[in-house]
Amino acid sequence: MLVDAAGTDAPGPVSELSVQAWDRVLAVNLRAVFLLSRLAVPDMIAAGKGTIINVSSVAGKRGWANASAYCASKFALTGFTQALGAEVRPHGVRACLVYPGAMATQWGTWSAEERREERPTRSPADALPPETVAEFIAWIAAAPAHLVLDEAIVTPLREQGYP
Repeated sequence: MLVDAAGTDAPGPVSELSVQAWDRVLAVNLRAVFLLSRLAVPDMIAAGKGTIINVSSVAGKRGWANASAYCASKFALTGFTQALGAEVRPHGVRACLVYPGAMATQWGTWSAEERREERPTRSPADALPPETVAEFIAWIAAAPAHLVLDEAIVTPLREQGYP
């Protein structure tokens, strides 16, 4: 099994985004997934089984202002995972993409000073605990080999518009 769950961002408007920041986001969010998959796939094909789970973001489904590099990298991750899945499925290998919504982590666009401050814990209705997403990924990985889950969107209740 391979789980790719790295992510970084370079927030700001396109007109102010440096090429270096763009390249860094694409290197972490897309190129790293490609390189790790390239290493893992031959052994999985040889074994006739395996599961690759790429963790994206709801930003891979819809874009928003001041997150062009992040959204572009996550949209590209969708295409990469779909293409990879088509390549490896005949060999008994699964590729799945998980799109988490808001998560209760310190990651985000806060300043360095804000990151040092203790942030209040958000309700599971507002943000997914990382452990919940990890348990979901483990469930996908442990699913019977004949079950193929191509993608899953997992969000907190309030992100879906529930009260």
